[in-house]
Amino acid sequence: MPKYILIALIVVLGTFLIMNYWPKFQDSTKNKIITSIFGVIAIGFVVLISLLIF
Repeated sequence: MPKYILIALIVVLGTFLIMNYWPKFQDSTKNKIITSIFGVIAIGFVVLISLLIF
């Protein structure tokens, strides 16, 4: 149970920090952040599918 509370706090704090500092980032930094988020989602999807198949 405390593990989920910590995960929720990290997500909320991370979202707040990103919202707070997003206008201050350069365009290249914004593109790198967005690309890395979608990359992690894509890799997670491939791993999940491969675990379900095999």
